[in-house]
Amino acid sequence: MNEVTLRSIENMLTFEPAGWIQHIAPTPLMMIVAENDTCTFPEPQLACFAAALEPKRLMMHPGGHFNTYTEHFARTSGAAIEWFGEHLR
Repeated sequence: MNEVTLRSIENMLTFEPAGWIQHIAPTPLMMIVAENDTCTFPEPQLACFAAALEPKRLMMHPGGHFNTYTEHFARTSGAAIEWFGEHLR
């Protein structure tokens, strides 16, 4: 059975990953943001990116959330491969 407890809901509501973004540096960060994303809205993502420290890279595309993996996949995956190649050697 799939259950959600009140404690789980409370933890979810208090979870604020954006508050930690400046603490991940110097770990490289690449964000791929869809301009028309209705699942994870672009405005808070861009605010997180602005707060992050270097090294960081932002790649945006004009589609929605799932277009990252379909219509724009060649571009987004190519950018990710390049980033990983640069930072995981």
